[in-house]
Amino acid sequence: MKYIGLDIGGHTITAGVADFSHSPARLLSAETVAAPSPRGAEALVEAASALAARFAENGEECFVGIGLPGFVAKDRKTVARLTNYENCDGLALGEMVERRLAERGLRAKAAIENDANCAALGEGIAGEAAGMEDYVVLTLGTGVGAGIVSGGRLVRGAHGMAAECGHMALCGAELTGCGCGGAGHLEEAASADWLERRAKAAGLPSDFKRLWQMRAAPEAEAIISPALETLARGIASVTVTLDPEAVILSGGMSRAEGLAEELAARAQKYLPDPFRPCFRLKTSKLSGEAAVIGAASLFRL
Repeated sequence: MKYIGLDIGGHTITAGVADFSHSPARLLSAETVAAPSPRGAEALVEAASALAARFAENGEECFVGIGLPGFVAKDRKTVARLTNYENCDGLALGEMVERRLAERGLRAKAAIENDANCAALGEGIAGEAAGMEDYVVLTLGTGVGAGIVSGGRLVRGAHGMAAECGHMALCGAELTGCGCGGAGHLEEAASADWLERRAKAAGLPSDFKRLWQMRAAPEAEAIISPALETLARGIASVTVTLDPEAVILSGGMSRAEGLAEELAARAQKYLPDPFRPCFRLKTSKLSGEAAVIGAASLFRL
């Protein structure tokens, strides 16, 4: 049996084969491709199936876990809403991928899960949360996602949509562009996509890495500082709600030099005194591997 994980993002899709026979688990091989364009249901099914098929031989039995950037229905069989893809509401993605892989001669079982939940599972299996029973993973990238583990178990909620921290209403209602249909959300204020849009409108480089490198410039600071302040409020809110052992930052934005330290300093002023000594903000060392390992581990759930 091969255990394949897919991490579907707004700009790229990463897949890999995970080895769970040793501790910690590890990726034996991985590959990243560009996300399909246009970002629609049919293109998503085909891209996911084609990439997964690269890691298995004809007739081979495999499990394919798929991490998705959005809301997954409670039954874990259908998509509720993907904020970066169109016309995917109600899509039975796992079943469709199974069928496509069968057409390619593979015997596959597939499961779907929120991508940040997959990252949280991966961090617990092989990353910064190893040995922890209570922790939160925040994924900072195209959007803002979160995965929560409490008492050693992934928190999914009554309707399967728990931990959507990127959609916490921390901003004014003047922010109305969130792809989920709501307004004033953390993701609108602080995700890479939205920061890059604001930078482009201001005549600055529409690339977060370059924007971060020039943050000392007043025009860049005017865009970055409010986003960091909103993220800090979100981190503090999650901390006082859940009392985790650690909050772990993952995703492309998290790798910006000095980001975690600045967010930790900003979050401290929002925390009650009893929380401050035990507050821990860490950065994932697995990078994108956490979500792939976590997706491949879905066979355990």
